[in-house]
Amino acid sequence: MITRGSKFFYAAAVVGFVTAIVYGFLTGAAAHSGVIGVFQDGDVVNSIVGPLTFGWKGWVGDHVGYSVLMGFAAVMAALGGFSTAFRDGSADVLVAMDGRDPATATNPPVLTPVGLSYWPMAGAFGVAVSVVGLAVDTTLFWVGVVLLAIVMVSWTVRAWAERATGDQGANRELRHDLMDPLEVPVLSVLTLAVIVLCISRLLLAIPQEVAVYMIIMAAIIVFVMAFILASRPELTRTVVVSVLLVGGVVIIAAGIAGGVAGEQTGEEHGAGIAPTVVVDSASGSGAVDTLTLLAGE
Repeated sequence: MITRGSKFFYAAAVVGFVTAIVYGFLTGAAAHSGVIGVFQDGDVVNSIVGPLTFGWKGWVGDHVGYSVLMGFAAVMAALGGFSTAFRDGSADVLVAMDGRDPATATNPPVLTPVGLSYWPMAGAFGVAVSVVGLAVDTTLFWVGVVLLAIVMVSWTVRAWAERATGDQGANRELRHDLMDPLEVPVLSVLTLAVIVLCISRLLLAIPQEVAVYMIIMAAIIVFVMAFILASRPELTRTVVVSVLLVGGVVIIAAGIAGGVAGEQTGEEHGAGIAPTVVVDSASGSGAVDTLTLLAGE
């Protein structure tokens, strides 16, 4: 039976699919002999079959718009399937999945998440890194994309593990056993890559003399903050994560500022100019009277 909530998704999927077919037909016909022309030339079959077969037979006009509409239809259909499978999150269905009788059960057990999830903040950080990478450096953009992929996988596994069993301690251990071998090394490498790229953009944008003192001060600040956090074990995890988050925002802001300012040329006064040779020779003879070397200004 199709549930009430899934009807909305199925309807949206049908609308998206039909719109994609019409859009592909109109843009495909316009790219050839026009909508009326394809009927006159006998190419109407290619204009219709193309959108129906995703461009395998016939033709599709604007591939970008057609793909967006088809993607929307596919997402809506998938959401409708999930809504139908889980019966719109009905409490009776949850009780039945738990193995109890819905007629006698009153309050189905509800599992609350263990602790706070920091993956939303990590996802926002990945989006910020990707946006900065689009303006500053392609490598930084791909670092943000990889970070977003890890966030999606880790967040999904966490949501699954919290409901895997009735024991939250066992759920926590299950998640760590699955994801720690992946998260720890990959996130460490990505974090170092972001720091190196952003700091390098900043240091290249300022004079060399200032850059030396700035990187020394940054190292001192990082050392002092690490010492304070390590010496205060009573600090909550939220405080530590907040400090790291603020540091990440500062580093990204520095990378943005350095990328916008551009690199310093660093040319010294008079560097790279070849000396000028002036030869004064006596009239009618090949003897050289004077030789003066002038360094260009």
